[in-house]
Amino acid sequence: MKNQKVIDAVLEFIKSNPGSSVEAITVGIKSSDILVRGAIKTLATDGAIIADQDTGAYSFNSEGKSTQVEEQKVTPASADKKAQQKSSKKEDDDLGPKNVNPGGRNNNRYRFGEERNLPKGRLVLALVRAYVDKNPKVSLTKLKEVFHSEELQPRFGVIAELSIAKGFSKNKVDRFFVKNADDVIKLGNARIAVCNQWSLDGINKLLKIVAAHPIGFKVKVEVAE
Repeated sequence: MKNQKVIDAVLEFIKSNPGSSVEAITVGIKSSDILVRGAIKTLATDGAIIADQDTGAYSFNSEGKSTQVEEQKVTPASADKKAQQKSSKKEDDDLGPKNVNPGGRNNNRYRFGEERNLPKGRLVLALVRAYVDKNPKVSLTKLKEVFHSEELQPRFGVIAELSIAKGFSKNKVDRFFVKNADDVIKLGNARIAVCNQWSLDGINKLLKIVAAHPIGFKVKVEVAE
């Protein structure tokens, strides 16, 4: 898939699926991670899409400068001009929070208990599971309160009943850990799932909540780029 086709495909996917993560877009249009990130950067610079700083997700910007990026011919003179512009706007081209790469992700891994090298989503799943193990009679309402479910994930929620969580899946892309039975958590007579859409900012907010709550959980960053 050529660059311009990837840009067009990414834009159309985001229009149809607002609040999509880089992973969801990559799977949805069946393209490479590198090409998708390049397209996202181009669209965001043009103002066609915007990034949610809390979730790292992307949505169509109806008030942007344009809704379509046109492919331009590159001459030696225009290439030099673009290089100068890229250098002068390097900081402005950062699409995500600090320590995040242009696609809105970072490579932090976490250690929690005996579990190591956990990506952000898996860390949240481990924290929720550990809390339920320590508090087997906790209600879904209380669990959502403890993990500030709606505050940290306004669009999806940190935790949701399995049937509701599956309802957020679209175009074979899941927003919750629902595919593997081992990832589903039993809560009384209900089954719940944990959201897998996390940015660095969202995780940092969650870790502050965990640290302030008498849960007794300790999380360590193993890799910080």
